[in-house]
Amino acid sequence: MKNIYLIGFMGSGKSYTGKLMADFFNLPYLDLDQFIEESCHLPIPEIFNKYGEAGFRELESLYLRKTLDFKNTIISCGGGTPCFNENMSWIKQYGMSIYLKATPTLLYKRLNKQKAGRPLISKMSDSDLKNFIARKVEEREYYYNQADYVSLQLKNEDLSPELKDYISTCLQRYRS
Repeated sequence: MKNIYLIGFMGSGKSYTGKLMADFFNLPYLDLDQFIEESCHLPIPEIFNKYGEAGFRELESLYLRKTLDFKNTIISCGGGTPCFNENMSWIKQYGMSIYLKATPTLLYKRLNKQKAGRPLISKMSDSDLKNFIARKVEEREYYYNQADYVSLQLKNEDLSPELKDYISTCLQRYRS
């Protein structure tokens, strides 16, 4: 079986859901941002500061391709990962993708609490953050909607029975 790549906007629950999925389906888990940080020995905000967004996106693409070294792994991608450097085409070629879709309202609630650790939004006012989320989600939907599967919207902090059933169905289809 190939790797399963979770994509979606920042704050959509990719890391959290990826860990839950890995536990539930007894598969290994990898967070792409953590993989980059560990490999580069720098936190993502420092990579952004040192190399800018363009430099980070190059590293992100490089380490995304290195995930071929992992097998049968649930991989949470960064929010912008599928939107740059032909990454979505690569993900579709080498793995299965699941888009974790969330509304801009839910994303704002989550991200407003997490701004400090996220370089793209760390200095934004509340209104700027709302506008940024709405604009970026709209821009990125083109890439996200290319996923093999689009998830149910996540409304709570657990794998709902519907999401478990959905992912089981995805895995069954993928394995056949």
